[in-house]
Amino acid sequence: MTEFLGKPSNQNDRPEILDWGVRTIKAVPGTSPGRGRGLFAAAPIAGGEIIERACTVDISQDQAKALDAMQPLGDFYFEHPRSKEAGLMVLGLPSLCNHADRPNAHVRFLDGGSCGWIAELYALNDIAAGEEITYKYRCALWFNEVRK
Repeated sequence: MTEFLGKPSNQNDRPEILDWGVRTIKAVPGTSPGRGRGLFAAAPIAGGEIIERACTVDISQDQAKALDAMQPLGDFYFEHPRSKEAGLMVLGLPSLCNHADRPNAHVRFLDGGSCGWIAELYALNDIAAGEEITYKYRCALWFNEVRK
């Protein structure tokens, strides 16, 4: 048996661990009538509370154009915080949130250094258990919005 002596995938001399704080499950996937998949509060969520943090993968402008033609994958990436033409694929629950003109949550992107961008979904106001978690998409809508 051989031992792997290479560097960690982020190429640092030692691993970089992000402090994500205490994690509790506050959101779960579910079905949103007329919308398909959605994200729902599994327990009450207080305004300002972080619902989820998720890692991302950078998507170049060319990759974003290719994904736009690959449905449904093209529906799940986010506009890059530094370039409207590029994107970020969010590897977690924030990618399941549906759009609302009056959302109860927001996604902000934090620069995680060598770990890449971090998507942080947080509550704009109190969200009751069972309520759908929504945010306002930052791009032009490419679908007919179902209003609740």
